[in-house]
Formats: sequence, C-alpha cells, structure tokens
Amino acid sequence: MSKFPVTVKLHSNENIAAESAAIASSTITPLAHAMTAQRLMQKDATHLMNNGALSMALAARLWDPAVWGELAQMQAAIAQRLQIQGQNWRKGMAILAEDYGQLRQANTMSKLLEKQGNLISQSADLMTSQATDFVALLENIDVDFGYWASQKVQAGQPAR
Repeated sequence: MSKFPVTVKLHSNENIAAESAAIASSTITPLAHAMTAQRLMQKDATHLMNNGALSMALAARLWDPAVWGELAQMQAAIAQRLQIQGQNWRKGMAILAEDYGQLRQANTMSKLLEKQGNLISQSADLMTSQATDFVALLENIDVDFGYWASQKVQAGQPAR
C-alpha cells in the first residue's frame, strides 16, 4: 500500500478497505490535533487566571521588600535566559549566512539543490528550536511564578 491515502490503479480493487481506513484516519488526525491544541490552550488560560488571582492577592504584600527582592531575582533570571536565547539565535544565523555563502561552490544542479535543501532544513530547525525554547521559557515562568506567588500568599495569611 502506498504511503499516500489513495492509490490509483487501473484494474485492481484490492486494498480498498485498507485505503478507506487510511482516508478515515487521515481525516480524524487534524481534528485530534485541534483538540490537543484546544486542551493545551485551556490549560494555559487556567494557569494565567490562577496567576492573575495570585498577583492580586500579592498586592496586599507590596510593602514587603523580600517579595520585591525575590521578584527582581526572578526577572533577572528571565532576562538572562532571553539573552542566552538571543546569543543562540545570532550564532545560528551566522552559521546559516556562512552556509548561504557556500551555495556558489556547487558545481552541479544536484549539488546546488542539495545545498539549498540543507539550508532550508537548517533554517527550519533554527526557527523550531528558537520557538520551542521561547515557549518553554514562557511555560517555565508560568509554573515558577505560580509556585512562588502561592508560597508568598500562603505565608502572608494568618494562621488558623
């Protein structure tokens, strides 16, 4: 069976069931991906709402210099991670620029096409890794801030 959903054959009716199953599963896959994206967005929205509520609760502790100091440390760590990511971006772009300069060294069309394909793949890899690293940083900030803020809010509440 072909890796494509439908194989065109002139005189054969074999594998119709397998091809029908492949078509059915390929139409469900985008729906499953959309449902996963929706579930993750709802999870993120819940975290953001929770962190917003925690931030409002922390407003009562604005006078506490320890809260300000820890928040400043958290922001400095975020800035450091963003700086490292920026350095990685610049290094990746420098590598791509160097590889782009080597395109003229191709001596056949097949070599030129291969080098161009590699350049496109490397560009996609750089974009993917940068986007993934940035979203991972955002998720890390979300979790870390939520944990820190909940600890500060609980510490500020009177004992029962």
